[in-house]
Amino acid sequence: MTEGERTAAIALAMCNGLERRSLNKVVTGLHSAVRAWKADPAEWLVHCSLHQHTIEKLDRWRTKQNPSALVKKLSNQGIGAVVRGEELYPERLLQWGENAPLVLFVKGNRELLMRLPAVSVVGTRRASAYGLEAARWLANSLAGAGVTVVSGLALGIDAAAHRAALRASGPTIAVLGSGVNVCYPPSHRDLFQQIQESGLLVSEYPPDDPVAKHHFPERNRIIAALGEIVIIVQAGPKSGALTTVDAALGLGRDVYVVPGPITSKLFKGSNQLLKDGAQIMLDPEDLLTDLNLQVDFTQSRYPVRWKELYEALESAMGASELSDILGLPLKVVYAALMELELDGWIRHVPGGLYERNLSG
Repeated sequence: MTEGERTAAIALAMCNGLERRSLNKVVTGLHSAVRAWKADPAEWLVHCSLHQHTIEKLDRWRTKQNPSALVKKLSNQGIGAVVRGEELYPERLLQWGENAPLVLFVKGNRELLMRLPAVSVVGTRRASAYGLEAARWLANSLAGAGVTVVSGLALGIDAAAHRAALRASGPTIAVLGSGVNVCYPPSHRDLFQQIQESGLLVSEYPPDDPVAKHHFPERNRIIAALGEIVIIVQAGPKSGALTTVDAALGLGRDVYVVPGPITSKLFKGSNQLLKDGAQIMLDPEDLLTDLNLQVDFTQSRYPVRWKELYEALESAMGASELSDILGLPLKVVYAALMELELDGWIRHVPGGLYERNLSG
């Protein structure tokens, strides 16, 4: 790819409000980003089948911008751009053919785009305590073993998966429904910053684009493609995570589902997937073994030595009660509680008690 072709592709992709399908149409229709940038508007109509309002929007953008200056602006903001056809562009995304993103805007460690194995962990925003705990356990186990955890930065399951991966000092990728300069939801500002520093933020939208409802299904196709496997931790009957499943199945990905209580509507979508033939997710080690992925789980940073104590905390308890239940010296229990609290697995609550930290 020539530098001119790369620069023109980035300039086109930075056009605010230009739908991603229209962006792909204009480049594939004219067989070149440079030609698309320089084309007469009539060519966009004839060769790319763009609507008139899209043509006007793109023409206004082009007349005001200098492609090289746009690329420099990205660099000054610490934003990278990976263009379809470049070495760092994930081959897995090319399965979408002409609908593969033309440009990925990134903040963080862009090498993670090529890192395998990778697993997508997603689910509902309205997560239950059980769903959050399952997401944290799965993501921590996977990331601690060196697997890249891919998710969407949303409330609930996504955030829990990202935080657990970071807590394990493992790699994580957040695929956004906004530009990489826009944190959504705003309450995830700290998580957004942590992923930028220790993982990777990815978006196909211009860096300052706000979130939009139709962006989420488009985002989900990227999440599905980046993971070799997709895990649905929890989904209601109308959960947006189900669009990730549709995308994954369209790509031939294996979909694993965490089983949920049959009495809960919050798991109705998940359990229906299992009924329809999705694979059941009971243990991350079994999952990777089944798929012949050579991952050493002995390297996991999950606090295995305190597993029995953590599992005993089914409800809030004090150190003395835990000591009696487990038959451990009180000083050992206090040491375990301190380590688990510092790592974010449990929290101290009023009354001198401890409970599992399910906040994600």
